[in-house]
Amino acid sequence: MGVYFVSFVGHYGYDRVLGVLGRHMRDFLNGLDNLHEYLKFSYPRMKAPSFFCENETSSGLTLHYRSTRRGFLWYTIGQIREVGRHFYQTDVEIEVLKEETIFDTLHVMMQLTFDNRAFQLDRRQNVQRIDKNMMPVKAFLFLEIFPFCIVFDEYLVIRTIGNSLLAVMPNIVGKKLTMVFELTKPLIECTWRAVSGFKIHSSVLFFKNITCDA
Repeated sequence: MGVYFVSFVGHYGYDRVLGVLGRHMRDFLNGLDNLHEYLKFSYPRMKAPSFFCENETSSGLTLHYRSTRRGFLWYTIGQIREVGRHFYQTDVEIEVLKEETIFDTLHVMMQLTFDNRAFQLDRRQNVQRIDKNMMPVKAFLFLEIFPFCIVFDEYLVIRTIGNSLLAVMPNIVGKKLTMVFELTKPLIECTWRAVSGFKIHSSVLFFKNITCDA
């Protein structure tokens, strides 16, 4: 299931989008959320799933799949296998480790086994880029660069916010994050453990305001 969808979307030009998501299979998997955000511009009513990777090694990774839609798991698995074969000449073995439903969201944990030597190469390159003499970024500069950022602690208490957010919501500092915002992307629990363990290329969490007087 899902295998022929990859060639089907190629007739509409989306194969070019899939082909530039990265040089390696790991780049595609880590960029799945960004791909769905892009597709939302064309299909604004789409109920996009959420993906994130963890436990990455040179032989694969663990992929978390969350969706509010039912019946698309094996369809998704077929798509991933076909993308690996078609775009990256990589065979991907997929084992479902856990499947559970929390409220209205399906959460599936999958072990993906494939040639992921690019992960080791990326790690070595990242280490080489680190310069011990690099100057740290001062807090005020960070808040200017990211004017809508939210800084919170392990208790989810908002400690400081970006300059632009401060201008429109000056009273939220010191409040519990979950009392002011709702985490909309990725589809994970809004807990310190879940959020701090979430790693993607863009490292962005999407929130929406749930109060009217904040």
